Amino acid sequence: THTTTMETLHKLAGVQDASDLQSSSNERPSNPQTVPPPPLSHQPAPETDIEAQQNTGTLSRRASRASLPLNRQPSHKSFRSAKHSRRNSTSSAVGAPEDYPPAPLLKETETQAAQSTGNPRQSHDTNVTTSTEDFAWGPSHPCFPHPNPHCAPNSQEHLSTRVIRVRRDWLASGDLYPQFANLYPEILDPLISDSEFRLLISTLNIKLKAALDPFTTRAWVDSLMGAATGYLWEDFGLTGAKKGLRGIERWLEEWNARKRAEGEDVRVVQGWETGFMSLDFVVPDPGIDGDTTVVGEQEHEEG
Repeated sequence: THTTTMETLHKLAGVQDASDLQSSSNERPSNPQTVPPPPLSHQPAPETDIEAQQNTGTLSRRASRASLPLNRQPSHKSFRSAKHSRRNSTSSAVGAPEDYPPAPLLKETETQAAQSTGNPRQSHDTNVTTSTEDFAWGPSHPCFPHPNPHCAPNSQEHLSTRVIRVRRDWLASGDLYPQFANLYPEILDPLISDSEFRLLISTLNIKLKAALDPFTTRAWVDSLMGAATGYLWEDFGLTGAKKGLRGIERWLEEWNARKRAEGEDVRVVQGWETGFMSLDFVVPDPGIDGDTTVVGEQEHEEG
């Protein structure tokens, strides 16, 4: 009776539970329980089973996300976008080599003419090999004899002389200072040789650059002196540009005098007469310009 009363009191006070917990913690089970493996229904299915379940539509959302690798994201492309990309890859903007048109071939007459002449002219300023065969015959041709505008229209000189114009080379220096192309007009061959023409053009280009280049020290000094003197520096002709132009004018006069002494009827027109837009060579009329009156009227109308 005493024990039953004590057990009842212990139960009421909660001592029995604490003693049971302490005794259970001190005792070790002789036969530990083994945890049974999870059922087969909860194990991840192999890839073949996943593909089969995807085809049948029985794969759950959790299984599809777990089957993907960690470094891979599900694609949101559809079969329609795949077909569209495949179509674009076959017909891209660049295209296959067979989509390009064939390269144009030179005509046999042009190739034969180039082989027969075999004398292409190269411009040293633009480093482009050109030939007079590339230009159509007319006022734009380098060898076309223009009517002489540097004399009276009703004079004998206007009837007996023509002008061969050398174009200005805008690719060399733009509009900073004039430079002339050294494309040799073959119509000058009896009067001026190829080497003499190129020497004339190269020397003239060097003199024009030294006189009219706006980025030289002399040009900056002339600008400051002009602003300081109220532009009397330019009025007195003390600038380097005016001195250089006077030197070029004297040099061309000496060249014309030397050609007259050699018995060659050719002269170079001063650059200020043409505004340095072209270099004109006055030569005797070669008689190959056709109807000179029509050409002269067209040039006067254009002017």
